[in-house]
Amino acid sequence: MKLVQFLQRCVLAAAFAFAGIITVMAQDLPAVTIDVKNASLESVLKSLEGQTSYRFSFKSDDVDNFPKVTLKAKEKSLDKVLDTIFKGTGLNYNVVNNKVIAIVPGKAPKAVSDKVNAVGRVVDGEGQAVIGASVKCKNGKGATVTNIDGDFFISDVPYGTVLSFSAIGYQPVEKKWDGSAMSVVMSDDLTNLDEVVVVGYSSTTKRDLISSVSQVKSKQLSGLPTTNIIQGMAGRSPGVIITAHGGGVNARPTVSIRGGGTPLYVIDGVIRTEDDFANLAPDDIKDISILKDASATAVYGSRASNGIVQVTTRGGVEGRPSVDFDMTFSWSQPHNWPQKMHSYDRAYYGNLARFNDGFEEGYFSDEAIEAMRTGSDPENYGDTDWRKLVCRDWAPQSNYNVRVTGGSKINQYYISVGHIDKSGIYRTGTDWMKRTTFRMSDKVYFQPIGLHINAAIDGYYQSDNHPYSTMAGDAARVFMLINQARPTLPGVNKYGLPANVNDNSVAATSADNGYKRNNWAVVNGKADLVWDCLWVQGLSVRYSGNYRFFNTFRKNWRKDGAVYNYDSLEPIYNGVPELNESQDRGYGYTNQIFLEYNNQFGKHRVGALVGYEDYYEKGTNMWLQRVSYSFPIDQVGVGPEEGQTNGGSEAELGRAAWIGQVKYSFDDKYLVEGSVRHDGSDRFAPGHRWGTFFSGSIGWRVTQEKFMRALVDRNIFNELKIRASYGETGLDESAGRFQYLTSYSMNTKGYVVNGKYVPTFSEGALPSPDLTWYTTRQTDIGLDFSSLATRLYGSVDYFYYSTKGYLVNPTGQTYLNTMIGIGMPKVSSDSEFRREGVEFQLGWRDRIADFSYDVSANFTWYDRMWARIADEAESSYLNPYLRKQQRKENYYGAMYHNLGYYNSADEIMNNPGINNSLNTGYVTAGDIRYQDVNGDGKIDGNDQRYLGSQNTPHGQFGININLGYKGFYLTALFQGSTSFDMYIPGIMGMQTGQTTNMPIMFWYQTDFWTKDNRNAQYPRLMSNTPDNADNNYQSSDFWLVDGAYLRLKDVQFGYDFKYSVLKKVNWISRCKLGFSGQNIFTISQAKKYGLDPENGSVSNNAYPVQRVLAVTLNVGF
Repeated sequence: MKLVQFLQRCVLAAAFAFAGIITVMAQDLPAVTIDVKNASLESVLKSLEGQTSYRFSFKSDDVDNFPKVTLKAKEKSLDKVLDTIFKGTGLNYNVVNNKVIAIVPGKAPKAVSDKVNAVGRVVDGEGQAVIGASVKCKNGKGATVTNIDGDFFISDVPYGTVLSFSAIGYQPVEKKWDGSAMSVVMSDDLTNLDEVVVVGYSSTTKRDLISSVSQVKSKQLSGLPTTNIIQGMAGRSPGVIITAHGGGVNARPTVSIRGGGTPLYVIDGVIRTEDDFANLAPDDIKDISILKDASATAVYGSRASNGIVQVTTRGGVEGRPSVDFDMTFSWSQPHNWPQKMHSYDRAYYGNLARFNDGFEEGYFSDEAIEAMRTGSDPENYGDTDWRKLVCRDWAPQSNYNVRVTGGSKINQYYISVGHIDKSGIYRTGTDWMKRTTFRMSDKVYFQPIGLHINAAIDGYYQSDNHPYSTMAGDAARVFMLINQARPTLPGVNKYGLPANVNDNSVAATSADNGYKRNNWAVVNGKADLVWDCLWVQGLSVRYSGNYRFFNTFRKNWRKDGAVYNYDSLEPIYNGVPELNESQDRGYGYTNQIFLEYNNQFGKHRVGALVGYEDYYEKGTNMWLQRVSYSFPIDQVGVGPEEGQTNGGSEAELGRAAWIGQVKYSFDDKYLVEGSVRHDGSDRFAPGHRWGTFFSGSIGWRVTQEKFMRALVDRNIFNELKIRASYGETGLDESAGRFQYLTSYSMNTKGYVVNGKYVPTFSEGALPSPDLTWYTTRQTDIGLDFSSLATRLYGSVDYFYYSTKGYLVNPTGQTYLNTMIGIGMPKVSSDSEFRREGVEFQLGWRDRIADFSYDVSANFTWYDRMWARIADEAESSYLNPYLRKQQRKENYYGAMYHNLGYYNSADEIMNNPGINNSLNTGYVTAGDIRYQDVNGDGKIDGNDQRYLGSQNTPHGQFGININLGYKGFYLTALFQGSTSFDMYIPGIMGMQTGQTTNMPIMFWYQTDFWTKDNRNAQYPRLMSNTPDNADNNYQSSDFWLVDGAYLRLKDVQFGYDFKYSVLKKVNWISRCKLGFSGQNIFTISQAKKYGLDPENGSVSNNAYPVQRVLAVTLNVGF
C-alpha cells in the first residue's frame, strides 16, 4: 500500500508540473429573486440566467407555447422557483451539470405500472445536442438514435427500464426511466477507447489496437488556409515527416513516414494516388490514420512498405436534411524573403571590392552613384526594385464548400461540392490555380436480409497557369531573375511598359506572354456490398469495386510578349513561338472480396478475414509539337507540316493478392494478430511473380491485470498497453517494367539508303528473367498510456527497418559491357539498407469549469544507413573516408574542413593550402584556410571527408495547443525540426560572376572579413573571386548553415455563436467565425543568411514560403 501511495504522489506531482489541477466542488442551486406578471417563459428564464451562472437549454416550440408566468419569490432557491413554474404543466427541468439546465417536455405517469413513451434530450457538457447517439432499452425491447436536436423517442417503455446512451467520442451513460422527460448529459471520452479505427481491410477499436497507428482529426485541418491538405499535416502526428520546399499556387510538401519513401494512400479502403489524397476537401474527411508498422501495413502488400496514410471520408447520417456551408478568404505574402539593398548601396560595396583588390578606381563613378540615388538617369543608372515591380503585397485565395446530409434508418446520403481559387503573387495575375471537388455517397440497409449497399462517387477538376516565354517558363526562373537581375537596369520604360532589357522579370510575367497550362480531371466510383449472415452471428461477406478514370492535358505555349525600348511605344517581339501539347489518360480498377468473422465466446474474442484483391491500370500518352509558325496563334495547325511532330505511348500494370488475417483477444488483456499476403506482380516473369509475406503483433493491456487494480482505482494508470510487431513486405519497384523480356528500340533515321532515311532496330539491355521479390523487414516496440483520469496521455515507439536483396546491375564487369556492347542484366544482390528511430507523444487535457484545454507534443527521430551497397564503385568503398557503406546518413557530403580565415602572411606561407589558389599569388588574409587532414603538406581531394549534417531533417516535432472557453476557441501549432545543414551557394556568398560588379546584395552580407572584423560571417570582399582560383568557394563546411527551426505553423481563433448568441435559433445548427494564419513567425539560424529553412532553393531562386492570413465562416442549417 505504501508503494501505491508513493507512486500516486509521484504521478500527481508530475501532473502538477505539467499543467496543474483545480478541483471544482459541487454547489447547491443558488437563490434568486423574481417578480413577474403575465411574463413569457423565455423572459423568465433569461432573468434567471442573469442572476446565476446557469444557462437553460430548450426548444423554442416548447417555450413559445408555454402559458404566461405570474410569480413572486424573494431569495428562493432556483430549484424551488423552477418547481413552482413547471408544476402541472407539460414541461419539466433537469440540472445537467454546474452550468446547464435542460427544459424538456413530459411529466410523470399516473401509475408506475403503465407503459409510456420514453422521451428526452441528449446534450454534451456545453449543452449542445449530441446527434446520432444510440439509445437502447437494456431489456432489449426498444432502441433509437437521437435526431439533429438531440431528442429521442421510444414507444411503450415500462417504468423503471434502464436506458443506455452511447456515442462515439463520449462516455456511455445509463439512466433509469422514471416516466418523466429525461435530460441526459454525455461527457467527452478523453480516451475514447471504443472509437473505431480502420486498419487495413478491417477495423478495430483503440482499446484493442496493437499496431503502431496515429490519427489526424479532420477538425485539425478544417478552416486552414491551404490549397491541399498535406500543407496542414506538418507536426500533427508522431512518425509523419512533412518537408516543404518553398511556396507556390499549389505547393505540395513531401510526406514521409519515419524517414521512408513516399507512403501509400488509401481512401475508404481503396489505394489511390497522392494527388487524390492531397486534393481532398478537408471537410469531407472524417479522420486520417497513419499506419506505420508491418502489422498495420503488410496486408496491403508491396506498395505499403513505406507506411500508409489511410483516410475515412464522411458519410450520411440519420436525421432531417442538413446543409453546411464553409467559406475561407485568405491572403498570402512571402514569409522569409530578405529585401535587397538599393543599387547605390550595392555600387558602393562594388567599388569597395575593387579598392580591396588594389585598384585605384571603382566600377562606378560618383556621378553614377548619385544618379542611382536621385533617379535622374533610370535608363542607365536606375534603382529598380524588381521584387516590387513583379510581386504584389498580398495574393488572394478563396475556398468554398457546401455539404448536404441526412436520411432515415434505411437510407443515408451525403453530397459535397467545394471550390478553391488561388491567385499567385505576380501583379499581372498570370499565375493561378483553380480546383473544384465533389463527393456523393449513399448507404442503404435492407435489415430483413442483412444487406448493406454503399455507393460513392468523387472527383475533381484542377487547372493551373504560369506565363511562358523564352525568358522564363516557371516560378523558379522568374524568382531567379528577380534575385539576380541588375538593379541599375529599368524594368519598365518611361511609359510603364516592359523594358527591352536582359533578364527582365517584368516581361517574364507579362500577360502578353504565352502560358503553361495544366488540366487534371479525375472521377472515382466505388460500390460496396456487405451481407451480414443472419444465421451465423458475426459472419459477413463483403465485395468492393472501385473504378478510377483520369485525364491530364498539358498545353505549353511559348511566346514572348511585347517589350519596348525606353523611349518608345513600338512593341518588339523577341523569340520564336513554340507549342507543345500532351495528354495522359487512362483508368484503373480494383476488385475486393472478403469473408469476415468476428465473435466473442466468454472471455475469448476472435476475428478472421480471408479474401482476394486484384488491380489493373492502363494509360495512354499522346503528344504533339509545333516549332515553326506562320502566325503566332496557340494552335497546332498554324504553320507548315514539316514543323509539326507527334508521338505517343501506352502502359499497363496488374497486381493481385490473396489475403488472410486473424485476431484473438483473451479477457481484454492479451491480444494477438497475424496476417499473410500472397502477392503477385507482373513486373516479374511468369514463375517468379508470386511472393508470400507475413506479419504478427502481440499486445498486453497491463491495466487489466488484478495487480494493477489499485493503481487504476487511484487513477495512477487508466490505460497501459505494451505492444510489439514484426513483419515482412515484398518490394518490386526496382525491377522496372518488362526487364525480364528482351527490349528493342527503333531509330527512324538509322541509315540512308538510296538517298532516303530507313528505320533500324537495336537491342536493349540483356533481359533479367530470374528477377523476383526483395523484402523489407520491420520491427516495432511501443506502449500507450493514460493517467490521472485520462488527463495525461501518451505513447512511445521504437522502430527498425531492414531492406535486403535490392535488384541492381553488377559492377566490376565493365569489360563484359564493352565486349558485348549492351548493359548487364539486373540481379538480386546482398545490398541492405537500414532505418531506425524513435517517436513519442505526450499530452495533457482537462476541463476547468468553462475552460477546456489540450496541450500535446510529438517528436520523431530516425537515422539511416547502407549496411551493404553491392553496386558501389570500387574507388569509393575502398576509401574508408569516402565510402557510403557502414556509414550513417548524417552527413552533408564530401568536402574540406575549414579552419577559419588566414589572418596574416605568415599563416599563408607556413601552412598548406590549395595549390591552384596559392600559385595565383592572390591568397591573402581574410581568405578561408582548410585542414590538411592526411598531413601530406597540401590540400587536395584526399583531404575531403564526409562532414556536416544531412540536408534534410531527421527529427521533427510538433506542439499542439487547443483551448476553449464559452464558445471561444484558440488552436496553435508550433512545428520544427532538429539540426540539418543548408549549403550557401556562391551567389549568396558574394562569389563574383553571377553577381557581376555588385557582389553584395543584402545588408547581412556586409559582415565580411576586415582587419577590424576578423570573426566575420563572410570572407573578405573581392571584385573578382577567380583571382585566387576561387579559394573561398571550394566545397567546404565553412558554407554549411544549421537549418533547425521552430515555426508557428498554424493558429486559429474564433467563436461559436451557437454557444450562446444563437443557441435559441433552432433553424441554424452551426455558426462559427474564425481567423487563422500559417507560417506566422520562424526562429532559425538560417534567417541570418537570408534563408527560410523550408525554401525551395538556397539561392532563393524559387517561390518563397508564404505567410497566410485568413477569415473563415462556417454555417449550418
